[in-house]
Amino acid sequence: MQIILESQNKSVIKIEKGEDCLEILKSLAKERDKSFLFSIIGACSLVELSYYDLKNRKYFSKEFTEENMEILNVNGNVAWSEDEPIVHAHGVFSNENYETFGGHVVKLVISLTGETIIDWLPEKIIKKYDEETGLKLLSK
Repeated sequence: MQIILESQNKSVIKIEKGEDCLEILKSLAKERDKSFLFSIIGACSLVELSYYDLKNRKYFSKEFTEENMEILNVNGNVAWSEDEPIVHAHGVFSNENYETFGGHVVKLVISLTGETIIDWLPEKIIKKYDEETGLKLLSK
């Protein structure tokens, strides 16, 4: 990872080939002990996407691996639960045939670059377990 720009409220980061974006984002949250919003564009060689089935309260995942897929857009936030950062990201990707696919991002490994913009929040946002959905959701 390379920090391109760093300020109190915003960071621009280049995530390098072979690095897992979600792990980088977690480590940045731990360093500053803060929450943030983020967006990523670039290219990846592996993305694991999932879909949450509310009826069965279960995630279904699918892994996509190609030498190079475009990251059209990944957006999300980093919140906290029990002193651990939780990355919540959704993304849209495309392959060499210009086919697109997307979902909840579980893993994202860079193939060329991951241009990431972070908007730091003034305090931590918290997630708590929600009995109705079976998920950890944003909470006051």
